[in-house]
Amino acid sequence: MDKPELIEKIKNIQRGITNVKNEYVSEKNVGLDYITVFAHGEDEFKKLVEAAHKIGEKIDEHNGPIFKLKKYLEFDNGTLKVFRIRKPDKERLQKGCGDFKIFDYGKFKNKYINRKNFLLFKGEGFEFLGIHDSTKDYLVYFPNIALTEELGI
Repeated sequence: MDKPELIEKIKNIQRGITNVKNEYVSEKNVGLDYITVFAHGEDEFKKLVEAAHKIGEKIDEHNGPIFKLKKYLEFDNGTLKVFRIRKPDKERLQKGCGDFKIFDYGKFKNKYINRKNFLLFKGEGFEFLGIHDSTKDYLVYFPNIALTEELGI
């Protein structure tokens, strides 16, 4: 996989997650924060990671390497600075996922928590609301703390 192919894959995921978000969420003050490209096998994972090193610098690891882009990607709903290549996972058949920044997470969570296809995930010191619609190729997340803020980017 070459650099343009990976960038196009990231752009496709941005369009996909934005479409899913727009279908479920009425708020306009939601900005793109983070994208994950799902690998569907070890060979694809290795090729994606190799290409990722050409467009970004590895800065962290969580279910796969996290990269800071050397040249940020501008979209109508935000500037993408960080992306991840997710290790193959039999539970993740989609093409990818993404996080959006929420201005008032508590208010947002209260509004959407009981709606169809919204799931709440909790971890140690963090939580996020996600849209998991089995008819879609993308998963969408709204964390209480944006990854870029957590990483200081």
